[in-house]
Amino acid sequence: MSTALKLLVLGGLANVVLSFLLGWILSAHRMKGPMEPHRWLLIAHEVSLQEGMLLLALSIAAAYARLPSALATAAAALLVAASVFQDFSGIVNWLRRTGDQFAERSTGWKLASINAVLNTAGLAILVVGVVRGVL
Repeated sequence: MSTALKLLVLGGLANVVLSFLLGWILSAHRMKGPMEPHRWLLIAHEVSLQEGMLLLALSIAAAYARLPSALATAAAALLVAASVFQDFSGIVNWLRRTGDQFAERSTGWKLASINAVLNTAGLAILVVGVVRGVL
């Protein structure tokens, strides 16, 4: 298994584990009070699960990519790093009691913005490799 595939699989699994941990924390808070103060925690829980599934799915796509090993590894590293920024954007917004992250330009919004840049670069590299490998 290539380094790129290992990164994507391990990153995906780490995101799924994080989602379950956040789910436990969210459940503990919800047993004591209303949902609204924990809206960002719910978002972080859902996003980390989505990020995990995305990375695991991309590991399948990456298996078809025709790229130099270093470039495939860079794409995978960018995608995994992007997921970390996205995961922590919701957690930071929850901890800082952010309302509207866009209006506030919160730290969570900044982390999510970094995620967008890293994901765009990683996906662009991976798409080129997969297209080359499939066609």
